[in-house]
Amino acid sequence: MSGAAEQVLAALTRWRQPGPEPLVVAIDGHGAAGKTTIAHAVAARSGAEVIAMDSFFHAAAPDHDPRPMAQYYDWAALRRKALGPAIARLRARPGGGVILLEGVSSGAPALADLVGRSVLVVTPEPVRLERLHTRISAEEWDEEWLEAERAYFATRPPASFDLVVCGDTEAQRNGGCARGGSA
Repeated sequence: MSGAAEQVLAALTRWRQPGPEPLVVAIDGHGAAGKTTIAHAVAARSGAEVIAMDSFFHAAAPDHDPRPMAQYYDWAALRRKALGPAIARLRARPGGGVILLEGVSSGAPALADLVGRSVLVVTPEPVRLERLHTRISAEEWDEEWLEAERAYFATRPPASFDLVVCGDTEAQRNGGCARGGSA
């Protein structure tokens, strides 16, 4: 397991409160930062439930919402179809549980009433872009998406997150996340 996943697991232990209320943790960061990998590694060890923001992604739909990522995610459907039901299900379970909401803008103010803690996954931009280029075809490449990400993270500096972890093992070993990592 990566050092980042271990850090998140340790934080979950500190953050969990006794009682039935589930802990919802946003695993946020730029595309291809390592959010999904970290969330699934943490879930495998902790039994946490993972909800992927990508399940509520849609092609850019200008809706005059000033929030940078609002044009890409259906936050209302995320609340109604996934996050709300998961919270209700875990409230009924003894000891509550943990929900890891992973994806770009999972720590957005639009979800702050449901998210208890937030983790920022930082990875050097060249590493992230290389990962993205292997996942996304040239026809799917979206510069406007990258601009929306930059605008979102301009409103959410690293200090606004409860925990910041490195999403690239090599960068973590050589200090690359601390020197030039981006969200």
